[in-house]
Amino acid sequence: MATLIQTAAFPLLFLSPFYSPRNNSTTTITSTTTLTLLNLSLGVLLAIGNILYAVDLQYLSLSSFSLLCATQLAFNAIFSFFIKSQKFTILSFNSIALVTLSASLIALDSDRTNPKESISKGEYAVRFLCTIVASAAYSLLLSLIQFSFKKVFKAEHF
Repeated sequence: MATLIQTAAFPLLFLSPFYSPRNNSTTTITSTTTLTLLNLSLGVLLAIGNILYAVDLQYLSLSSFSLLCATQLAFNAIFSFFIKSQKFTILSFNSIALVTLSASLIALDSDRTNPKESISKGEYAVRFLCTIVASAAYSLLLSLIQFSFKKVFKAEHF
């Protein structure tokens, strides 16, 4: 349901260039192309992450899924460091280490956290990795959205 709700209004983004103010025809074409490509790439990244989350939630227990999604904090810090030049503090490093440790413990003790006996260890490992990839994709999306507002729109309006 979350996958459908978050991506349902995605085609409406294509209408935004038609309602923006037009100063110069060449600038508008360039900015319209840039905005269209930007919206399209961010929408595809969001859809991929949502599909991975939806599929993974079917096979992982809720506690495992929640802890694995908490690794988003680590990916957020990494992408913020590389894309937005944010600095690491001791508090952020401590929280990243604790979340990563808890996700690693879940991976090692998959016998107790696996809710369905029909899933093999290999399938569980694939679902585990898909959840990690989905968390990384969503963190990348957040960093790219802020980066695009800074570079394309030249201002932060939030």
